[in-house]
Amino acid sequence: MIRTSTFKLFIILAALMWLAQSAAAATLQAKVIEVRSGNTLIVSNTNRPISVRLKAVIPPEVGQPLNDVAREHLKALVLDKTVTIEYSHLADGFLEAKVLLNGVDIGSQMLRDGVAWYDHALDYELNQNDRELYAQCENAARAEKRGLWADSAAVAPWEYRRLQAEQLARISGGPSLRQTAASKPRSSLSSEDLFGGMLGSSLPTSGAPSVKPISEKGPPDRWTKYDSVPGHFSVFVPSNAVAGTNTSIDAKTGKPVQFHFVAGGSNAGFYVAMSAVGPNNNYTDASARDEAIQSLIGGMNRGAQQTGTGPIVTVKAEHEVRVGGTVGMQYHLSAPGFSGTARVFTRQMGNDREIILLFALSRPGAEDLGNQFINSFNIMR
Repeated sequence: MIRTSTFKLFIILAALMWLAQSAAAATLQAKVIEVRSGNTLIVSNTNRPISVRLKAVIPPEVGQPLNDVAREHLKALVLDKTVTIEYSHLADGFLEAKVLLNGVDIGSQMLRDGVAWYDHALDYELNQNDRELYAQCENAARAEKRGLWADSAAVAPWEYRRLQAEQLARISGGPSLRQTAASKPRSSLSSEDLFGGMLGSSLPTSGAPSVKPISEKGPPDRWTKYDSVPGHFSVFVPSNAVAGTNTSIDAKTGKPVQFHFVAGGSNAGFYVAMSAVGPNNNYTDASARDEAIQSLIGGMNRGAQQTGTGPIVTVKAEHEVRVGGTVGMQYHLSAPGFSGTARVFTRQMGNDREIILLFALSRPGAEDLGNQFINSFNIMR
């Protein structure tokens, strides 16, 4: 059996090596017709647009200094020019690639000019010479304090995303979950805020929720499908999103309330999908939906009022919607500098009730992202 397993492993490794070598050899010539960020661009090949992402080259995130500078710099280098694209595979709709112009590696140029970071975690498809070149370019820009390196405290994009994820986790729960009304005022949205109104008057929790990123170092401009099997929903979210679970106790019945959520976003908008299952407590479908959205928005507004930050959101019922055979209610959200949509679905299951809620808040000009989030949502049974 050991020999058989070893033989199978050898075959698998050989096949993977062959595939990697075959993929690494692919190239194409194309004209750059659009630059979307400091590492993503659109090229035209035989009148067909193709999305390309620079390998292992990460510009500042939206919300970080020089984010716009990185995009404009890449635009100045390649826009309306014919480039050579060396790619290995398609990921999230992008060709992961080296882009060369007149023999110059554009990724290395971005690093040398100090408008992007070299992400060693993503360089596994670069050869040794490329890795050495990228490291030398970044080190030279750092030594000369060029671009982002002029700030000695510059934060790497993946660290910035980690901090954003922690902030999202605090919005969805965290230390504030254990505070009482007499404790220090809460500055984040807790599970009590989210589900207290819809499933009971008070929800003591079993501790901070289990929260983790849905993808390692995922940027907010890359969207991916997230399936919540226990939450019975799927949705496209920014890949910087975090997912979490928690169990609370319904104060009226002493029975557990389980909830699952995914939350992500950037300066362009904020997107959340969540589900909860707990005692019905005499709710109807209509009253449960309204209580759910009011509980969520009320919790957000309390946090904004207590901290003096964040918009005050108002909510208005619009019309019924149907997803996968489940009827829900759509709500319009509005706030200074934001607009959005929320949908709430619910059903009674014996003595329990399941509630699934999603909402998107978008800044002006980013409404398409909010619509993408809302329209991608699906309920799984």
